[in-house]
Amino acid sequence: MADMAKSTPTTKPNLILTCTPGKGHVHPISTIAKALIQAGYPLTVVSSSHYRPTFTSLGARYVAIQGYGDYWDGDRDAKWPQHALLAPGSPEQFAYALEHSFFRVIPDQLRAVQTAISQLRTESPTSPIIVLNESASVGALPLMRSCDGPKPDGMIGIGINPVSLSSRDVPPFGPGLPLPRNDEDRAAYAAMQAHMNKTIFAKPLQVLDEILESVGVGKIRKEDGPAFDAPYTWPDRFLQMCPASIMYPRSDAPSTFRYAGGLPKLLPNTTPELPEWWNEAVIQNPQNNKIVFVCQGTVIFDYGALVLPTIEALRNRPNTIVIAVLGLRGATLPSQQNIPANVHVADYLPYDAILPHADVFVGNGGYGGVIHSLSHGTPMVLAGETEDKAEMCAITAWAGAAVNLRSGRPSVAAIREGVDEVLGDGRYKEVCENIKREMEGSDPLRVIGENVDELVRAAGF
Repeated sequence: MADMAKSTPTTKPNLILTCTPGKGHVHPISTIAKALIQAGYPLTVVSSSHYRPTFTSLGARYVAIQGYGDYWDGDRDAKWPQHALLAPGSPEQFAYALEHSFFRVIPDQLRAVQTAISQLRTESPTSPIIVLNESASVGALPLMRSCDGPKPDGMIGIGINPVSLSSRDVPPFGPGLPLPRNDEDRAAYAAMQAHMNKTIFAKPLQVLDEILESVGVGKIRKEDGPAFDAPYTWPDRFLQMCPASIMYPRSDAPSTFRYAGGLPKLLPNTTPELPEWWNEAVIQNPQNNKIVFVCQGTVIFDYGALVLPTIEALRNRPNTIVIAVLGLRGATLPSQQNIPANVHVADYLPYDAILPHADVFVGNGGYGGVIHSLSHGTPMVLAGETEDKAEMCAITAWAGAAVNLRSGRPSVAAIREGVDEVLGDGRYKEVCENIKREMEGSDPLRVIGENVDELVRAAGF
């Protein structure tokens, strides 16, 4: 990383970084963007128009997605109302999301990335261009096949979600199934995936083929591998931005699939605004109380799912402080809610502020929150079922870093038992501390730089 910092920006290739339009994607991608810019890379970011200020404020150039693919968290429900009517976390809901917010947006995403490529080719015709493609941003993948229009000199997939790459060693992705124990389990899982592809996923896979044909790629062929593996197998390289120990091992993964160890490490540029009770309750903590941190996340604000049940589960519990964070500035709990003396509520609090002090993190299993908690060595109690959260909950429990409550709306008793399990068994903390050390010993920015350099050399520059 030090050598990279000494290089002048003109010696570095032009990078194009894609980002799925959503807060859970923008936060980690903006961390990567900031680190790349600080290291001197000329960077162009491609995402929806809503997130332009987020990235231009870091010093990045920006090309906004236009048309059907120009959306963000705030208008997703209005754009795709059917999604909210399907059972949360169900295969049907996942299939609907795949079709509409991932596959049908491919032409608009591709057009934006190719606009960025054209601009850079015009301005710097002799400079290499490498695309860093966030794995959920499927629109750039046709660049690695025979699509029409300008192409980069290489592509690296960037993983900021749980790995969904198929393997004989893992179950079908999504519902949080256990790992296969033998060949019989593997055969059953293969049959399950084949059945889902022919039924629930038949429509989105058909749409994907149609979209790929429309941009000059053609239908996915058998030799292309499973369609859902394309974000991992089509790019020249794939970097999963976490340590290998927190994902299921895949003995048959391609050699181009690699782990970067985590997100690039950045020094905080501001001092967080902390609540008035912070110093006494958290820093001084004169009674040496156990601190339980609970947050539902920063996208869905249904406090009845996790925050309120956790408050009830640990209400007036001796030697225990609950820090309930609502995830949105200005947010409050219902006025009739009776907050016990051992609970402190904050509308918003940076994870980096509270996690070093927390003995347990009660969360919804979002990838970002889990990786953040592990970076501080904090064990978890997880309850999630939407998007990829059921899978992330299962993976984290398999790693020994969390208790998986297997529900998006766990009971008060289940939360209490989960917290008791983590606090009563030191192995959870030990596992998390080991993963923390693994992350501290990694250099994700160096890994990105080395893989970029490999592709630049392979392209003949």
